Amino acid sequence: MITKEQCRAGRGLLGWTQQDLADAAGMSKTAINNFERGTNDVRAESLESIRLAFERSDIEFVGDYGVQRRRDTVKVLKGADALPLLWDDIFETMKAAGGEVLITNLDERRSHESHPDKLLAHLSRMKAHNITERLLACEGDAYFVQPAEYYRWLPRDVFRAGMSSFIYGDKVALQLWQEAMIIVVNSRSAHEAEKQRFEYLWTNAIIPPYESSQKDAG
Repeated sequence: MITKEQCRAGRGLLGWTQQDLADAAGMSKTAINNFERGTNDVRAESLESIRLAFERSDIEFVGDYGVQRRRDTVKVLKGADALPLLWDDIFETMKAAGGEVLITNLDERRSHESHPDKLLAHLSRMKAHNITERLLACEGDAYFVQPAEYYRWLPRDVFRAGMSSFIYGDKVALQLWQEAMIIVVNSRSAHEAEKQRFEYLWTNAIIPPYESSQKDAG
């Protein structure tokens, strides 16, 4: 089981406060504080919640006191629920600290029509945890379900239909539309490279005209 020393060290690696860990683990800040001070017995279920919260953020534990960031990993999500599973991973990765998700080659009509309720629920929880998005769609695509300022257009000769990329946390996910497959790469270097590419595309992308940005996806 995780020790109080590992708990403090794990928070240090992530830059988390006790409240951040409490939110990620579904516990109270008081419970986290008591555990780290060693002043209160913690139930096995609570220790498991703490451990899982760290592991979802790619922290792993070594021996009785060791803590380290997980090495680069790759996982594959397949099937009809691959996209909702990705949304869950994005939320779990980002919910403690908030921040931005960057998406390239977006086809929001496809996502909305295949999982309407799950998409709207996902966007609602993202908003509640101060997670925003910047979205690069194809030129002329006005199917917007989020605030217009989130979107820019890629020229048609640049837009790559059939594959979307998601950049979040230290991860990059590639969605292959036809194969119903998403490849999630947990790598700081891959994240930084893709983010740099996204920023270049965003800077040179087309800002949709006012008329298009007012379209209601519903």
